[in-house]
Amino acid sequence: MKIPQIEKMSREDIISYMRKCAKQYVPEWRYDEEQPDAGTALVSIFADMMYDNIKKFNMSAAGDLFSFFDGVNAGLLPASPAEGFVVFGLPEGYDGEAEVPFGTRLLAESEGEQLVFETQEEVLVRPMELEQIFLSDPGGDGIYELYNRRRDDVPSFFLFQNGEENLQRHLMFFCFGQEIAVSAYADAGLSLVPAGKGKHDSFWEALCDSSRIRFYYSVGEEEEYRMITDYTCQDGRLCFQIPGGPRGFGPAESLSSMYVIYAEILDADYFSGIYLQEVSLGTECLGQKPEFIHVNGTDQEIEEFLAFGEHPSVYDEFYIGSGEIFGRPGARVRVEFDLDFVRIPIEEIVSGVKIAWKRIMRKQEFVPEEEYDITIREVIWEYYNGFGWKRLPVSGQYGNIFTAGEGLKGVRRQMEFTCPPDISRVLVNSAENYCIRARIIRMNNAFKTKGAYVAPVAGNFSLSYSYMKTPLRPKTMIQQNNMELKEYGTEEMQKKGFAVPVCRARTEEQKTCYFGFGHPPAGGPLKMLFVMHDTLQNHLSGLKWEYLSAEGWQEMHPADSTEGFAHTGLISWYGRNDICRDSLFGENLFWLRLSGKAGRELTKTPENCPKIEGIYPNATIVLGIETVEEVFGLEPRMEEKKIHLSYGDISRLEVRVLGKTDYENGPGQNRELWTEVEELGPDSGSRKEYTADRRDGILTFPKYMEVSGRNEQDEIEIYVKYGYCRGEKGNVKAGEISRLDRTAGFINSVNNPLDAVCGLPGEGVMEAVGRNAGLLRHGRRCVSAEDYEDMAREAARDISMVKCFPGCDETGRYQPGAVTLVVLPGSYGEHCYSFERTRKKIYEYLSVRMDENIVNLGRFHIVMPELIRLDVKVVLELAQEKEIFAATKRVREELKRFLDPLHGNFYGDGWEIGTLPDKNQITHALKRVEGVKYISQLSLRKYRSGRFEEYEVNEERFLPFYRLPKSGFHEVVAEP
Repeated sequence: MKIPQIEKMSREDIISYMRKCAKQYVPEWRYDEEQPDAGTALVSIFADMMYDNIKKFNMSAAGDLFSFFDGVNAGLLPASPAEGFVVFGLPEGYDGEAEVPFGTRLLAESEGEQLVFETQEEVLVRPMELEQIFLSDPGGDGIYELYNRRRDDVPSFFLFQNGEENLQRHLMFFCFGQEIAVSAYADAGLSLVPAGKGKHDSFWEALCDSSRIRFYYSVGEEEEYRMITDYTCQDGRLCFQIPGGPRGFGPAESLSSMYVIYAEILDADYFSGIYLQEVSLGTECLGQKPEFIHVNGTDQEIEEFLAFGEHPSVYDEFYIGSGEIFGRPGARVRVEFDLDFVRIPIEEIVSGVKIAWKRIMRKQEFVPEEEYDITIREVIWEYYNGFGWKRLPVSGQYGNIFTAGEGLKGVRRQMEFTCPPDISRVLVNSAENYCIRARIIRMNNAFKTKGAYVAPVAGNFSLSYSYMKTPLRPKTMIQQNNMELKEYGTEEMQKKGFAVPVCRARTEEQKTCYFGFGHPPAGGPLKMLFVMHDTLQNHLSGLKWEYLSAEGWQEMHPADSTEGFAHTGLISWYGRNDICRDSLFGENLFWLRLSGKAGRELTKTPENCPKIEGIYPNATIVLGIETVEEVFGLEPRMEEKKIHLSYGDISRLEVRVLGKTDYENGPGQNRELWTEVEELGPDSGSRKEYTADRRDGILTFPKYMEVSGRNEQDEIEIYVKYGYCRGEKGNVKAGEISRLDRTAGFINSVNNPLDAVCGLPGEGVMEAVGRNAGLLRHGRRCVSAEDYEDMAREAARDISMVKCFPGCDETGRYQPGAVTLVVLPGSYGEHCYSFERTRKKIYEYLSVRMDENIVNLGRFHIVMPELIRLDVKVVLELAQEKEIFAATKRVREELKRFLDPLHGNFYGDGWEIGTLPDKNQITHALKRVEGVKYISQLSLRKYRSGRFEEYEVNEERFLPFYRLPKSGFHEVVAEP
């Protein structure tokens, strides 16, 4: 209700009138507030005094109004306490706990003044650091790390929205020993044998599809993995070629220097249903040259050489060295070479035939000596086993490989054997390598002195090995699924019936958030503060909380003051002692998880999904009040029984009066609780009622208090416990509530992570007049749209503007029977938690004072208008060239004033919710600015606020229905 204004001039109007008069009486003088002279000072003093007189003159009409409301016992409302949250901390490394009961006093320093806050809920403070948060997306086979304490200051993420990097990897590592090493190249065949009889065709088809599974091999020098791109499926094997060399197949140091081939499974849905019962790798390398040839202590040319020298003899030997071929225990090795023979005559030496020498001899007396071919009859093939040279198992089969026979010139020899499992490297001459050797054990005509050595000539060697018929089993198989590693050793893989799934996909029914704690969240009550980015109308319903115990996941039922993460609030629960530490996502922590209940879809887009901007364990809610206890004594025969408390602005009040003597408990033990009422009646004494002026701290009791007892001084003893507040002073900034009033356990830190909000000063006289005038009209029952608006102001005094829209839903669309209250809070929505508290106050107050069908059908809505930023560009012509800066400044100030949602518009009474000024209105407002002669051009741009950024809106249909203007960034171009 507004008091009629007899005179409507403001201070600015008075100054404007004086400036107009000055132009006529003293045209050489100008009023300048930035560089004031004596005349400017005199005008300002006169304007202040005149405006003060006008206000007093206008208030003369309010006298009768005040007298009327005094007659109906209308009072002023007390100040409202500030609300906020605090977080308690314990010393680092302390494993104990501390209890913080209801009403614990906390202290804050603000503007040099000490303020008192009190906890409104008890909380058990214990080590409960939140270490990591993961999101599991079974539909997209994803795992996302949303928070890591070692990396992030506070959690900040969209609830149930995928993060930036999918950490889910389905990998199978097949780790082989040194026998699989490759120097040049190797043709490989990887055999993956699925268990069961079905799916074999589709399984091999899937293995050849690189979009469903990929294979990699380790590169030792770079400690990385390279993808196998060219492979085929033959005879139940994946066949491909592995390169050797420094950038080829090599050991992975991170996996015990084993040679690794791993599979990356991309199609988890298909492969999670397939089990492998056997994994093996066959390799072969064909046509390699020996690394060295050594004959009788001398290195030989590899292309062609005398196998045992020019004069082979018993125990002569030659060595073939190749780590690539012979260092393959269990492999089938093939040695091929060209063999030829060369005759090397024996040098003339003393003959072994006795001759009777004479001075003169006949020809027939000389006995000719027979010539012989000295050839190799048998060799033995050997290998080194680490202790000495040992015979190859096939040595007997190839013992005559160097035996010369008729027509054996220019032949191709071949030898095959299985590489012994105990073959070892050996030092031959100056080279250490895997070798085999051939040693002569028998010769033909070994001791003949006449004839020629038939020496074998070898060359064009081709060495090969193959594991294809005896493939190698991995020494270790490692699986990575869901960020966890599972290792299978040789013994386990050789057990009968062994089978392992190709991959393990997520098993949740829908997206699930996992919260990992370093210490067990057990006991209670435990509380966590969830700070939300903003308030959402469509909150998440049907959420399910669980904790991990030794028996698996167990459901828990916390109290959720966030109402499904619609706004900032506390999650409270009693932690069970059977919670246990377990490894999930590769982290050994204590786990809670959050998901939707079966059959409820949680999928939301980021535009309407809750965003968490902070999670604080060991938190509770506080109010900016201080509790005081006082005891009073009243004379029973007093006519007016009133008590004046020490403090006013009471927020919480409890009155107990000493009852009549109770002989069982004794005097003073029976204090009866009395009830506060608005007005006392004749029977109030028997009904134990009293009235309270909470603004001034005055309690009034009935004249006759028959049910009350007497204390030792024969007085009516009254015990009062109340909490008073400091109003808007309690709206302290984040971090200003910093200590306890007294020690509580080992708590060493207190902090409020958010600003305290909703603290309001006591009600003013004119506010009380308007409220009580509305009360006389609606009688606390909502019928008309004006009733809803008045009662909304009565429920929450921190409202700057409110308007009721009957027949509209929360978006402004037509909805029969709906009622929407559009509320602009005093903070303009700067604190989303502040608006949520305001909304709840209005809803709780009005829902019981309106048609219950509207409430039950969910058609009562309370929303905040959207502030549309208006950017104005104006080109104007000035009346005087000398006032460019001053005139443009006045234009900017007028734009800021005119577009203000509360005090803008032409008469300073603000804009009505749902309207925006257009270009014509802005043009008319600027024309009134002093110094503006003509506006040649004006453009207007509108920006709508998204959840995280503003964006331009060019069409009216894209603007919200509930809207208000706000001043933006303006460009003023002056043309003299």
